Amino acid sequence: MKTIRLIAFLFSLGAAIAQTTGTPGINDLTVNNLGSGSTSCTSLCFPNGNVTLNFDISAPSGFAILIFGFCPCATCSLAGPSNSCLPAIPATACGGSNQSLDIDMTAGCGIAALIPVSVAADGTLSVSVPIPGFSGPPCGNATLSVQGVVIDPCGAGLFSMPGPFVFTQSYTLLF
Repeated sequence: MKTIRLIAFLFSLGAAIAQTTGTPGINDLTVNNLGSGSTSCTSLCFPNGNVTLNFDISAPSGFAILIFGFCPCATCSLAGPSNSCLPAIPATACGGSNQSLDIDMTAGCGIAALIPVSVAADGTLSVSVPIPGFSGPPCGNATLSVQGVVIDPCGAGLFSMPGPFVFTQSYTLLF
């Protein structure tokens, strides 16, 4: 029984100190309604592509940008200062901050695209992106990472780029 409690505690500790966490109403990114409230670098599989991905951000402002890269998510790629948003965004494992750019910015990966996101009728920020079909093993054909930047007065931004913005959690998308 003690072993089970210890394992449960370790799993909950990992979640509590993970990378940027999506917080509904502030910085929560979902892909086809998946991943709400998750931490950065969660992998989502869309076997062999041939799907339209709907990216929705639950946030208080009317503007955001989605950043896409061609490599898997890279935790704590660039940590930022903690911000004072409410509801509070949990701290990351990136030196006590609650914000981190988690897209791999190395020369081999870089930023593949920046897509502005507009306000949908239900108050979320949304954009749809069609993904072509791939042949080969499911979820082994192509990799794309995505993270949102939400313009928000409570956001402290990054140390090298002050706010007002906050990051959503990031995802590694497999096709």
